[in-house]
Amino acid sequence: MWRNVLSDEGRNIARKAEKAQNAGNYKLARELYLKAIAKFREASEISQDFNETSVLRTLASYYRNRASMLEDEMSSNPASRASLQLVRKETAQSEVAEVLKGTEIKESVFDAVVRIALEIGREGREGHAIGTGFVVGDARRVMDCSRQLVLNPFEGHSREKRMVMDPETQASIKEFAQLDGVFVVSGDGAIESGGRYITIDTGGVKLQKGLGTRHSSVAAITQVTDSIGVVVSQSGGIVRIFKKGKMVATIRH
Repeated sequence: MWRNVLSDEGRNIARKAEKAQNAGNYKLARELYLKAIAKFREASEISQDFNETSVLRTLASYYRNRASMLEDEMSSNPASRASLQLVRKETAQSEVAEVLKGTEIKESVFDAVVRIALEIGREGREGHAIGTGFVVGDARRVMDCSRQLVLNPFEGHSREKRMVMDPETQASIKEFAQLDGVFVVSGDGAIESGGRYITIDTGGVKLQKGLGTRHSSVAAITQVTDSIGVVVSQSGGIVRIFKKGKMVATIRH
């Protein structure tokens, strides 16, 4: 009973921290993340359920990374707000509102996906750089144009437990980002699948030299669906945004 109270308190504090971070108040966000971590640690110490303990420790680790990232951000450039800005514009369409025009994607969902992508590019996983991709919006058509490479790690979970804005879901995404394939995300933020292989022909896609299969596949599926592609490069952790088969923005963390 008490561990549930601690866990719920930790989640509520973490949500407040994320709101503070989104508002640009990094100092408050970091303080709240540290409080949430303490709650998750305390709950994990009294839990007797192995799976629950594992989840709580994962959450503590996830938010510890976020707190560390904010500390680095504040020490290196207190005025920096690059985590959600589309910097180094590739075209005039790189403003968020313009990128999302003509899609069903909520801006909050897009922001969450971009933030996760930046964190994956910055942190990697277990000390190793990794690359991954997200296809956001028009999920039904995207699923029709792809197939499962591995067992879908999100299958069987309730919609509420698959929302990309949820802290536990974000931690799971980071864990499963090591899988081959891409994440498919609905316009309202539900993760439909991970480890998805795009089956669209990439012959009509023309990208700059040096970008691999993941980039061309994601670009190709945005040509035939009303989706937006977000790809993290394993080399350098650069995040690139695709729409209608073209790269519309590059984000460097």
